[in-house]
Amino acid sequence: MKKKLIYFFVFLMIHSSIFAQNKPKKLVDKSVRFVYLVSKDRKHNPAYQAGIEMAAKNIQGWYKKQLNGFTFKLNNPIVEVAYSDKNANYFYSNPRKEEKKSWGFNNTLEECEKVLGVKRPDPNYIWVIYSDGPGNEGMGGGGVCIMPEDDLLGLIGKHPKQPEINRWIAGLGHEGGHAFGLPHPKDTKKDEDAIMWRGIYDGKYPDKCYLTEEDKSILRKSPFFFDDNGVNIAGEVKELASYKYSSGTFKRYRNTKTKEMTWVETNNQKAEFRFDETQQDAEFYYLKAVDRNLMLKIPIKNGKAFISNDNGKKWGFFQNITQ
Repeated sequence: MKKKLIYFFVFLMIHSSIFAQNKPKKLVDKSVRFVYLVSKDRKHNPAYQAGIEMAAKNIQGWYKKQLNGFTFKLNNPIVEVAYSDKNANYFYSNPRKEEKKSWGFNNTLEECEKVLGVKRPDPNYIWVIYSDGPGNEGMGGGGVCIMPEDDLLGLIGKHPKQPEINRWIAGLGHEGGHAFGLPHPKDTKKDEDAIMWRGIYDGKYPDKCYLTEEDKSILRKSPFFFDDNGVNIAGEVKELASYKYSSGTFKRYRNTKTKEMTWVETNNQKAEFRFDETQQDAEFYYLKAVDRNLMLKIPIKNGKAFISNDNGKKWGFFQNITQ
């Protein structure tokens, strides 16, 4: 029993030491956190870690070019290494209630909530997590992007069917785009080569794929994109009003640069949700969620707020709002 305890503490010390070496000394606020999640039955692979770092720098530069000098921030070191007590097969094979293609995303997210304190959405970070769990379903959305072993193999040129590394960097650009709130293009024929559609294939990345104007419009409102001087792409915003409800607040902002009106909802769990103000009448402000199929009507004065998930065709009661 004594020997087992000694071995256990040695195991903890080794893994704690490795993790400490790969955890940023001081996290950068409003940054993208890249994580390499090592399963219980796998060893840390330095090539995987180096591949993630290479892809992070590459796609950061690509976004900067597309947005004329604005891009997301990285940490130092760029890649954090975390260790799971789950075997690799768990992540994409453990059954859940939702459809099978979402198992890997949700199992990995759940594990990283426990291991790293990941939140979705997170007001301070976008999370990009590479798991060494065998799978081929990368997925992103709501501030989180999760990639399987398929993508790790691709980033080091060892994918059995698609060894071209740029294909897998582009895959990061696509799923990471979803984490930033980007949708698939509305016109997939016109924008077939967009990175948020088929621009990740057939050698189109980096020079023959692109962000659509809709993508750029969304990212210009993002709190996660900055120029080299640390100025946010959206410009400065001024708070105009605050509205309370039973489990959170809504705040209304005007952009001093663009004059656009935006809203931020913060709930009691400190999760943030962003909205564009689309119109105003005598009674309500009309809000459209940035990355969800959701609309709200917020009363200009105290009263009932309403919610719609069919573009305003039908409205249901949401919350009582007070200013």
